[in-house]
Amino acid sequence: MTRPITLEEIDERLRSLDERLLVSPEDSRALGRIIELHIPAAPTQQRAPARASRRWVVRLGAVATTIAVVILLNVVAAYYAPTYGRALADAPGVGGPSSTVLATFGLDTRQVTAINDSATASGHTLRLAAGYADGLRTVLFVSIDGKGLDGNPKGYGMNPGDYGLGDFSLSDQFGHAYVPSGVGSPNWIPFTPLAWPASSVGARLTLHVTSIDALWLLGTGEIHGDWILHATLFAEPARTLALPSPVRVPQATYTFTSIRSSATTLIIRWTVDGPALDRVNELWAAAGSRTDPKVRPAPPTAEEQELERDYFSPQVFDASGRRMQLSMSGTTFTRPATGEIAVFIPGPGRYRIQLGGALTADQQRWIVVP
Repeated sequence: MTRPITLEEIDERLRSLDERLLVSPEDSRALGRIIELHIPAAPTQQRAPARASRRWVVRLGAVATTIAVVILLNVVAAYYAPTYGRALADAPGVGGPSSTVLATFGLDTRQVTAINDSATASGHTLRLAAGYADGLRTVLFVSIDGKGLDGNPKGYGMNPGDYGLGDFSLSDQFGHAYVPSGVGSPNWIPFTPLAWPASSVGARLTLHVTSIDALWLLGTGEIHGDWILHATLFAEPARTLALPSPVRVPQATYTFTSIRSSATTLIIRWTVDGPALDRVNELWAAAGSRTDPKVRPAPPTAEEQELERDYFSPQVFDASGRRMQLSMSGTTFTRPATGEIAVFIPGPGRYRIQLGGALTADQQRWIVVP
């Protein structure tokens, strides 16, 4: 006797699939037939009631079983693969993130998904208003008691009633956990990008918040509760781009190691070595307290500031020379040093990276985002 498959077994089998798994043309055609499956109406024909009654019951039972199987398949597929039954409403963003808040992440209202899921506990209501996902990041926007997603972002947290998220966790329908990554705020939080298979079939995310902070009290106003918010997001694709040739100047050699882009973000990584790095490390060593986390670091010297400005301060420009909005950048002064910059871009095009202020036009590199 064949035992029906359970949801747990379906989940386990999905998890066991190879990340490099590709859907073949035959698989695609089969999925298409499942999506378009209809139960045909029984043909109208004369039949003897007494003799056919038993067969008719059997047929009804078979049809009912088929319908039940189809419904189960669709329920399972719609849960684990939201793209299978994607029917998200373009709900108006009433109370959603303002254009100023979205611009902080290089986004606009056309790029985010309206969610509008809320939960109330401990006298406070949290609302997951909107979200965005691509191959490089996942961003969620949460209001608390109707505040935190409009007005002046720089002023939020200064006034009574301004709350932010405290302790929270984020996971998808496959049990994969996501952690904050990048620069955000207590109410708009960037996370690591969606993991496979959610990155391919769509993510049903659960944001579990267990505390919020009264921001104006500067760490002394924590409120505990249990808020569970849900969102369905589909990741826009990300691409790995070709690496430009190294940049060599008398004071430094830069070697590109990774360039990735999405429709809204460009992330560039490289290594740097040479006399400029040696001198910065010497100045750091001379400062002494720079390496002790218990001691307040000495202010950088004028020479150190000049070296960092000339050789360790990257910028990215578009083809017209307009500087792209910075998401984050940093340098780890190992040997060789490693650098990274993430900027928000308006879309495909040609972008120029200048790895330091002392590098002239011929020492800069162009990157093409398709």
